[in-house]
Amino acid sequence: MQSFTLAADKLDVSKGLVSRHVQKLERDLNVKLFYRTTRSIRVTEAGEALYAKARQIQLLAVEAEIQLKDMTQEISGDLKITAPLELGRILSQQVIPQFCLDYPDINLFLDCDHAKKQIELGDYDVALRADDALPQDVIAKRLGTIRNVLVCSEQYLEHHPMPTLDNIHQCRFILNSRQRGWSELELVHGDKKATFTVMGRLHCNTYSAIAELATAGSGLASLPFYQVEEHIRCGKLIHILPKWSVQSQCLSLIYAQHRVTPQKLIRFNRAVMQWFKSSGLYLL
Repeated sequence: MQSFTLAADKLDVSKGLVSRHVQKLERDLNVKLFYRTTRSIRVTEAGEALYAKARQIQLLAVEAEIQLKDMTQEISGDLKITAPLELGRILSQQVIPQFCLDYPDINLFLDCDHAKKQIELGDYDVALRADDALPQDVIAKRLGTIRNVLVCSEQYLEHHPMPTLDNIHQCRFILNSRQRGWSELELVHGDKKATFTVMGRLHCNTYSAIAELATAGSGLASLPFYQVEEHIRCGKLIHILPKWSVQSQCLSLIYAQHRVTPQKLIRFNRAVMQWFKSSGLYLL
């Protein structure tokens, strides 16, 4: 039996509220939805048509909710990542191969570029960004400060004295041309700090090229430890002032705000963070 009273009880509202909403709906649509008498209430033809459409909308809403829950909880689908060139290269060596083995249903797209992509627009799911200034309308997880180290080759040392903290500012450096401010090095060792402005005639805008020039004996270089770890291990480069680290840029994972963060994004972020923590020597 159709009844405003039963509807009100089911919705846990007053009968008067149900009646007012129905009256407003009839005014807005300019149509009668119910035949009312003192003893009964019956849906009109227009009311039946509106109910059928409303029911379809409700089913679509439920279907959309289920689909979105599947998208956020299933570890599958596309995952688009953007990172600076050199960091993207390291991820391709150390993180992404195992991640793809662990989650074979994910289609992973990696874009390596110095240009900053607008994560908030949804073109990419996550970005690794080495920058102190971050956009305000995204979620940013700061991983730490990138740890640089000072390196040179044996060939360089054959023609120059071993660099020390006292004469490091007089040494010939291979400078990073991407930012002029990177010629000022802030060295840290526990609570001790030392700042130097270094000089050189060679300028380059990628870490890999700087590492190659350093290997060739062209000068000293300040490079991320994860970039030159293998070079040091195999003897291609010598770690200068090994007790001291060079503070570089702040590294962050950034991604758009989600009501529910997709599991594939959570798993990738976790893989990146675990890799950085596994060494303990890549970040300060």
